Amino acid sequence: MITVSGTATERGATGSTPLNGATIAAYRNSDPNTAVVSAMTDASGMYTLTISTNGVALDGYLKATYNGVLDTYLYPPRPLVADFAGASVFMVSANTLDLLSNLLCRNQQDLAKGVIAVLVSDAADMPVAGAMVSSMPAAAKYCYNSGGNPSQNATMTDTDGIGYMLNVTAGEVTVSASKSGSTFSSHKVNARANSLTTTIIQ
Repeated sequence: MITVSGTATERGATGSTPLNGATIAAYRNSDPNTAVVSAMTDASGMYTLTISTNGVALDGYLKATYNGVLDTYLYPPRPLVADFAGASVFMVSANTLDLLSNLLCRNQQDLAKGVIAVLVSDAADMPVAGAMVSSMPAAAKYCYNSGGNPSQNATMTDTDGIGYMLNVTAGEVTVSASKSGSTFSSHKVNARANSLTTTIIQ
């Protein structure tokens, strides 16, 4: 048995709001149509999933749904073999995604393609500044935060370790990060149209 826990919040231009009653479900990559287990967030946006693994690593993802925001998928940096307490889900509305992509990052988002938001972290789960993210197939544009907000001028991660991959062809995508003197593990996620995919590169 492993425990996956975190919070679900809606991110907007003015800050974050905990989501009460969001549905968080865990899926295996081998069966995207059947949830392994699901739960709803409480008034603080917190949730906990207890998953029976039968001694096999959970190679999968979380799906978060809530009325008024885009479905959000969270992929861990590797298949889970132990408790994962850092499974926080950051959700956005379609309007917020438009603001991020079209205005702040200067990229006209194609609704038939995906958006992947990435946190680059070290082995101690701390954000890594100065890293560059990439994907295969390549995104049309890579964007990074600067001072807490997406910036068209930023060329690498800021102190929050966050990067964005915009207009990624829908389907299986390999995400990677690079920084001189550091080695990061690439892994696969599924980019979906009209939704947000999030992941951690460690």
